Amino acid sequence: MVNGMKKIYFSALALVIATLILTLSACSPIDTSSLLSNISSDTTSATKYGNIKIPKISSEDTVMPTYLDISVYNVENYADLYLGNDFEFKLTYAGNELEVPTTYKKMLSKGFKLYENNEYDENSVILAGKHLKTYFVNEYNNYILAEFFNSSNSSVELKKCNIVKFYISENKLYKSESKYGQFFVNGVTNQSAITDVIEYLGAPSHFYCVNENLYYLDYFISSDDMRSGITIYIDPKEDAVRSIEFSKFD
Repeated sequence: MVNGMKKIYFSALALVIATLILTLSACSPIDTSSLLSNISSDTTSATKYGNIKIPKISSEDTVMPTYLDISVYNVENYADLYLGNDFEFKLTYAGNELEVPTTYKKMLSKGFKLYENNEYDENSVILAGKHLKTYFVNEYNNYILAEFFNSSNSSVELKKCNIVKFYISENKLYKSESKYGQFFVNGVTNQSAITDVIEYLGAPSHFYCVNENLYYLDYFISSDDMRSGITIYIDPKEDAVRSIEFSKFD
């Protein structure tokens, strides 16, 4: 009899415990936090915002939009704008027509000679693939800085190398004590305002703000060789050209 009662008691206790376990299991939520933490935030963002188009980054410059369509420039202020492979230079400096590229002999025929106090003379050697800058001056004391380039595979004397770039480092109307003369570069002159530059050459390939008084505009001839073209330094506050460079490599 006692053994029978014990069996009934333990059977009832087992039934109660089993019921309690099933009840707790049914009511307790599953902890998914560990699962969510393993899902990449990039994946969830991509799913959520996948249909949104990210706008192109354009220049944040506050000055040049006065003159240019700023939307065509990227964050570094470059645009796919070029003068074109058929572009031809029209150059006049100190009353003389110039060419680029040109030669030492042609500069002499234009009335220019190497500045006597230059570090280099006509017999100075330029190493293969190297550049050398030196000043020319005419009888009216107008200076111009020329850049020679040795495109050969061996060292060559300066007088035998082409001049591929000229620097008119100061506009005499902007800096009255300048020893540089009058220039004409495809319509851009000492008197040109910024709107004149844009009118004659169009929007630049690139522009850069050095400071509030100094910007430069790059006009590349083509994307194949960005060494060739025109660079114009301007003062937005004075609305003036400060200096100009022009180059053409073979």
